Parts: sequence; C-alpha cells; structure tokens
Amino acid sequence: MNDRLSVLMLTASFYPHIGGTERQALELSKSLMARGDSVMVLTRRLPGLAANERIEGVEVFRAFAPFSGFVNSLCFLFSSFWFMAARRSSYEVIHVHLASSPALAACLAGKLFKKRVVVKIGGGRGIGEIAVSSKTLSGRLKLKLLALFNPQLVAVDSCLLPELEKGGLVSLPCEVVPNGVDCEAFSPALPEDREAARHEFGIQGKSPVYVFAGRLAGEKMLGQFLEVWARSAARRAGVLLIAGDGPLEAELRARASALNLWDSAVFLGARSDIGQVYRAGDVFVLPSVAEGLSNAMLEAMACGLAVMATVEGGAANAVGAGGLLFDPRNRDEILRAIDSFAANPELCQSMGRAAREIAAKNYSMDSVTERLAVIYSQGA
Repeated sequence: MNDRLSVLMLTASFYPHIGGTERQALELSKSLMARGDSVMVLTRRLPGLAANERIEGVEVFRAFAPFSGFVNSLCFLFSSFWFMAARRSSYEVIHVHLASSPALAACLAGKLFKKRVVVKIGGGRGIGEIAVSSKTLSGRLKLKLLALFNPQLVAVDSCLLPELEKGGLVSLPCEVVPNGVDCEAFSPALPEDREAARHEFGIQGKSPVYVFAGRLAGEKMLGQFLEVWARSAARRAGVLLIAGDGPLEAELRARASALNLWDSAVFLGARSDIGQVYRAGDVFVLPSVAEGLSNAMLEAMACGLAVMATVEGGAANAVGAGGLLFDPRNRDEILRAIDSFAANPELCQSMGRAAREIAAKNYSMDSVTERLAVIYSQGA
C-alpha cells in the first residue's frame, strides 16, 4: 500500500443530515485529505439531493436507494456494492461507519477486490447496531455473515466491547479508537463572543448556561431531566439550552410548558451552527441511559464547557476532571450535579479548563486520524 491512502467512506446517511455519525464521517474525511490522502464518500441518495457533489471539499456519491425500511436497505446494499465494484481502482480501504447492512457489501467487495475493510462500531450499549441486530432473524444473519468475512472492527470506546460477544463477533480483530474533535474549530469562546451568543439566544444575564445537544429520543432521558431541572435552584438564575430535534421534540416541549419552564428551558431546534450554542454555554449536559462516545460532548469539552454526564458509556472514561458523573436513573444525583455548578461558578471554570485539556490531549481529530491511518495501512 502506498504512503498516500485512498479511502472510501461508506455510510448510510451523510450531510446535509446532521448527526454524530455524519459529523464524524465528514470531519474524518477532511482530516485525511489534509494529510494528503484521497477520500470519497458513498451514501444513500435521498429525495432532492444530487447524485454527486462536493461538501467542504469532500467528493460525495449518493447511491440508488428508493422506498423505505427493509427495501431501502436492500437497495442500498446492492447499489453500494455495484458502485464499489465499478470504482474498485479508485480506493484501497473501505471504512464503513456503523455495522449496518452496507457493511456486508463492503466486506464482499473487500474479499473480491482485495481491499482493506474497517467497520466502525458505535451507539450506546443496548441500542447500537449490534444490539439491535441481535433482536431480529435478519439481523442475526447479518452478524453471522459479518463474522465470516472477518473485517477489522473499530469501537469508539471499550464500553462497547461486550456488545461484540453478544453479537457473536468477539473473534474479530478490534481496536478501540475514539471519535475525534477538531480542536481548532471547537475552542473556548472569548468573553465578547460568549455574550454575543447569549444575546442571539435571548438569555442575557442568565448564569450558568446548561447545554444539551443531540437527538431528542427516549434514550437521552430528557423528559426526566426536565422534571429534575424544574426542582433545581439553578433554574432561577440559569437556563437550559436544548439543541436538536427528534421523535420526542413535541412531547418534550409540552412537558417543559407543563412544568412552567418557559423562561428557563429554551428549545433551539436542529442547529447547523452548533459551535454558536457551545459558545453560549457553561455546562454541557448528557443525561443518556445508553451512550457510546458522544460527539457533542467532545465538541463541548473542546469548547471549554464543564460536563455533567451519565456514568453509562464512554463518558465515564472520557470526562475525568472535566466534569461530574451521575447515575441517569437517580434523580437526586442529577439534581446535586445541576446545583453544584450553580452554587460554585469557579467549578464551571476549572472543570471547563480541564475538559478542554482532555479533549485536546486525548480526542483531537488529528491524533484520531493518525491512529486510523495506521489501521488502514496494516494490509488488505
């Protein structure tokens, strides 16, 4: 394999869809290209999107995948394999983001065309693609086929390794490589930028500012968090910013209204400028009952926000001196964490500084890219 890598990123969804997987795929692609490597992205073609375009310098191809559900997955499996076969001289490595059905197409292409295949494992314990696949006949068949192909696996945190045993993949080679964050794009805000961001969101004079950024779904436990927030002393002087959308958005807005949180819980919807939300914040909130390694948490840490996070998943290994951990099922622990920051502004600042140091030292996109480049280069 040449020093200059040629990588095909295969992901079921990509920009303009905004989520953790999509952000990682884009940022990793840009980081590899900055090294001088060649990268192209293959994803599903959704209605209204071009079959081929460049996004922030990355060439993106969208494969035929009509309808929805199982038919959509099956169509994408075949169309992605056809693309990989037709373009087999254009790449040496296939990096599959999440072990969904396209991973099988990648593995088959890898065997036939002698390509290195790396499959990333993500998601929280019990809700990731391996756990979900284990619950259905077709999913279990997919996992058996994946085991036979024997690709290189990459897990974002050691907390996900038990999932491999449950899914029958424990014999596959696996490296733990965390998600990465661009520590230049995400950096601590200057005081004037913080005030400008707070003015934009209409929260001038509020302190501390707590930030949640992510999908509004059941595993995030935001409904319970809002109920605890309503009991907290922090809500009187502080505010909770909620950035994101998802299936529970309407329900969560209604719950916040019923709890009379109209002046202390602000729903911002999905944001493409998530850095502006972090600039307004003091404390990042991650109350999930299941989580791998949160991209949003790493971004917030890089921006110098203190963290209050679940002990579930990768946060327990990542946060360190940069924040407080709590049991997501224990309301009293959550309340103590919220009010600890409100009672001690210096705690926000000291933990925020520590969080930035941890993000820069352990999770910079440059260092993650170098680790993955070594894995890519280990042979087809």
